[in-house]
Amino acid sequence: MRTNLIVCIVIALSMILCPVAALAGSEKEETYETHHVVTQTAKEKEDSFISVMSPLTGKISKMDMREYIIGSVAAEMSALYHTEALKAQAVASYTYAKMVMEQNEKINGADITDSPDTHQGYINEDERKEKWGNKFDEYQNKIEAAVDEVFGSYMTYKGETVLAVYHSNSSGVTQSAENLWGSEIPYLVSVESQGDKLSPDYQAKSNFTESEFKACAKECGVKLSGNVEEWVGKITEDENGYAASIILGDEEVSASDYREAFGLRSTCFDVEYSDGEFTVTCRGYGHGVGMSQYGADYMARQGSTWQEILKHYYTGVEITE
Repeated sequence: MRTNLIVCIVIALSMILCPVAALAGSEKEETYETHHVVTQTAKEKEDSFISVMSPLTGKISKMDMREYIIGSVAAEMSALYHTEALKAQAVASYTYAKMVMEQNEKINGADITDSPDTHQGYINEDERKEKWGNKFDEYQNKIEAAVDEVFGSYMTYKGETVLAVYHSNSSGVTQSAENLWGSEIPYLVSVESQGDKLSPDYQAKSNFTESEFKACAKECGVKLSGNVEEWVGKITEDENGYAASIILGDEEVSASDYREAFGLRSTCFDVEYSDGEFTVTCRGYGHGVGMSQYGADYMARQGSTWQEILKHYYTGVEITE
């Protein structure tokens, strides 16, 4: 999951509202609530639902929160992952959605988008059927069971709903929010992520011709000229090997801007030039902050519970219902 609203959210964290009160659950729970509707406030009933906008179509769908979490887990994590990892993802997805709703910054009237580039992914049942094919029933049942086990649980830090960001896999160590976004978030600090180096997505190489490299640099606002071998200068890294910035020509570019312009998997990278071609080698997949999904699966297969996984990747959080 990637997000372009992180900076705004970080600034707003200090003003987060108190957690909302009630969420819809299974059919049995909904039946119970209909017999007690007189005691349920309009705000509580509204918080049982979430409105999701598709940036591709502009369509807004209002759905109960359970369906949203099922569709978000299906979009964001492989159904082949261990059930405890799926539970951890369900709590992270719900926590993230809850925090966005608490910010109450509507997007064309919707609470959240289904775009992982802006918020987090979501796919509906028809899209899940298309994605999984003849495995639909198996994977749907597996994810539904995981979601139902933890539904309503979310993470807090000092009483506030946390920014539960996550990524595919890290370089072996996650990145702190401060190093990436420039603002310290006490529960989003660097932690070891064992097993990530075993991921098939751990390392990837991207090759660029000189003209391609120059064009990508232009997307960063840098015009390259002169000696090609001097186009790339010093890469400034943090203590865990994630790049903070890179020198292109005579200008310093943030690692995040460089990653976006060049379409790279992560900000943990090396750049080499040889025989008229640039090779960028990336380690990890995603921004590297918060929970590593591959790391979560690895921890689960080593016997960790979903609670242990979440408390490992989100330092000092409490799990609340």
